[in-house]
Amino acid sequence: MKIRVTLLFLILSWHAWGQKIIRGPYLQMAGPSSMTVRFRTDGAVNAEVGISVDAKTFTRTKKTGAPSTEHAILLDSLSPSKTYYYRIKSGTNTVGDSTYFFKTAPAVGSTEKFRFWSLGDMYPGTTQNRVYEAYQKYNGATYTNFLLTVGDNTYNGGSDGGFQSNFFDVYQPGTFLRQSAIFMGIGNHDYDGYAQVQDNADMGYFQIFNMPTKGELGGVPSGSEAYYAYDYANVHFVSLDSYARGRDGKLLTDAGSEQMAWLIQDLQSTKQKWKIVYFHHSPYTKGTYDSDVWENLKQPRLVLTPVLEKYGVDLVLSGHSHVYERSKPMKGFTGLAAEFNPAVNWTQTSSGKYNLTANSCAYMYSSGQASSNGVVYVVNGVGGATGAMRESAPHPAMETSQPGIGGSMIFEIEGGRLDAKFLTENGDIADQFTIFKDLNLADPAAVTVNYQELVSLTAPWKGEYVWNTGDKTRGIQKNPIETQKFTVKDPQNCLQTNYQVNVLAPLGINEMPDDAFEHMKIYDFTGRLLREIQTPGKLSQVNFSELPTGRYILHLQINGHDQIIKLAR
Repeated sequence: MKIRVTLLFLILSWHAWGQKIIRGPYLQMAGPSSMTVRFRTDGAVNAEVGISVDAKTFTRTKKTGAPSTEHAILLDSLSPSKTYYYRIKSGTNTVGDSTYFFKTAPAVGSTEKFRFWSLGDMYPGTTQNRVYEAYQKYNGATYTNFLLTVGDNTYNGGSDGGFQSNFFDVYQPGTFLRQSAIFMGIGNHDYDGYAQVQDNADMGYFQIFNMPTKGELGGVPSGSEAYYAYDYANVHFVSLDSYARGRDGKLLTDAGSEQMAWLIQDLQSTKQKWKIVYFHHSPYTKGTYDSDVWENLKQPRLVLTPVLEKYGVDLVLSGHSHVYERSKPMKGFTGLAAEFNPAVNWTQTSSGKYNLTANSCAYMYSSGQASSNGVVYVVNGVGGATGAMRESAPHPAMETSQPGIGGSMIFEIEGGRLDAKFLTENGDIADQFTIFKDLNLADPAAVTVNYQELVSLTAPWKGEYVWNTGDKTRGIQKNPIETQKFTVKDPQNCLQTNYQVNVLAPLGINEMPDDAFEHMKIYDFTGRLLREIQTPGKLSQVNFSELPTGRYILHLQINGHDQIIKLAR
């Protein structure tokens, strides 16, 4: 009896004290008005999350419905683009300080700038750690809105324990996962040890992460956590499963597949400025895999890429091949590498690096010509795994190919500008590209202003500026005294807009109307008052010959109203 009582006491004590958070917190389902906070405790307890806008007053609380070790607490009724602090209470244990915060997504369609980090093929080991450390150092205090992965998030069998050792144990230290949301993409190694069938509830991937399967964050509901869509600011993102079979028993690229039908409907439905699609298997690569040879790479090239081009996708991110490769914008290429024709398949010939090197102007896209812009394809399978190129490398569609080094991608999007950088494990930017979308560089119609009237001019792009006046800001304000042309360029002369400003000269004495006035003040152009006439009169009666030759401003009161005349004599 004593043994049983002691055992019962230990069990009850474990339930009372088993409150430690052993995984997380990590953030899911980042939207303009919501965020899901996930974490795991070492015992089944009730849990709650309190939120605050000042890290001091936690007046709002969301709770779990029943004791559990797995907690996914939805924080809703939030405001877009706002920072919220949170703290977690599990049982009697509370965690949270000023580093526990997140920022909600901008409103859908917003042109606000945001940053996301992209990883793929996170093979465990030194390279994976160095890639993460390089990003933390590069990023510094800049907020990363979310992490986007292109699959093979674990190489340890696809189980819950595999994700713990290969994902959480690596990226959990520090503050990243508690501050930035995760939008996962799935790869073949995420299925390791399990049947090649989507939405298997026994798989770690489908147990651990929350996906917007119901269209909660925009896009057409997919009903599957293996593939889904969401909106973030003015970008529509689509995550696909290029490996496993769906509920219909078909692969993405099989004829009549449910996933492909959903993709087409989703891409047709979105009104967002940008469209970014990501999936694991690269349709163009000559890295550790060869897209001319491997069937799971050939089929996406043959079946999927025409759909992406037709519906105006701007950028495709993938992995699987353990190298870094990046194309120019291209279209209409579904053949073998030897059949690639740059004159036909590349829509633009610049490197796109936009970094003052030769032939590096940014790529230019137009929403009105979405199907002819071309698509930039990025192979980023070096989050931990690295390898050599094929003997037939590089793939002719690629602007750059870099084997044997780990790295990750950094993306920043603001309005109609997208910037991408490939950051190596050594902390170097080994590649970069910029895309401008719907940038109108046409010279605006000439404007006509009065002599020394204030004129405001603004460059149509976001970036760097060189005006013919010497100014370096995006907008300038001038008070021209003669007709002239203002010109703004970017530093490498890729972009230019001209502004014609016609200036009306001040009236001569013989050109002035003979208006009657009640009161008049005469100023020079510096604003200094020279003379004041406080009795009613007519302009023809004023002796202006007493004024030195120059330019003047007449401030008159006529019938109770002010009138300004600029005079030259």
